[in-house]
Amino acid sequence: MPEQTIKRNHMAIPWHDYIQQKQLPITQASLSEKASVIGRIGLMLLSCGTGAWRVRSSMNTISECLGVVCSADIGLMSVEYTCFDGTESFSQSLCLTNTGVNTSKLNRLERFVADFPEKGLSLTGEQLHSRLDDIEQIHGLYSPLALGFAAALACGAFTFLLGGGLWEMFFAFLGAGVGNTIRCKLTKHHFTLFLCIVTSVAAACLIYAGCLRLAEMFLGISSQHEAGYICSMLFI
Repeated sequence: MPEQTIKRNHMAIPWHDYIQQKQLPITQASLSEKASVIGRIGLMLLSCGTGAWRVRSSMNTISECLGVVCSADIGLMSVEYTCFDGTESFSQSLCLTNTGVNTSKLNRLERFVADFPEKGLSLTGEQLHSRLDDIEQIHGLYSPLALGFAAALACGAFTFLLGGGLWEMFFAFLGAGVGNTIRCKLTKHHFTLFLCIVTSVAAACLIYAGCLRLAEMFLGISSQHEAGYICSMLFI
């Protein structure tokens, strides 16, 4: 039997299809073309894990350069915005499948926005979207295992700061390491944000509770280790 592929629930946005006149600079393009650049930059910034204030500020910067007014409503996973040019308006609603911190991509996007008044106004919409395509391909610097190990060290240290002992630190280290590794792997495969959170936190808590139960049975230590249980999920 032929293998069945899982159809993507979130359809990809054909950004380049907004371009009507490929030779005109973005300042002379239609409102929909200008709005596509503004909205895409906002959505990409949101996908890097940055806050709504930063996203709106960058969208405002691009809008002012292009001579339009942008009103945006920015949520955890979505951007709804309307652009006005004095005679027409263009509205769009955009959403993400997932979000996470990516400082490499965020740095490139911030430089793109900062350089836009000098370097972006002479480019066409096609050229701008091509540059955004390149930025969108930037992945995180570290593997899920490396990020899991880093989270394990951090959560183990937080256990110490909250008054936990060596056993709590060790069990929090294991739980946070496994949990954050799972979260990073699911994020890498574009699973939804809440599925990543629920699965990774559940794994971390189960690892901690299971290790604590085994230690109680075979090593005779007390089961009163709440600080470590809390710290095992702090990576989220």
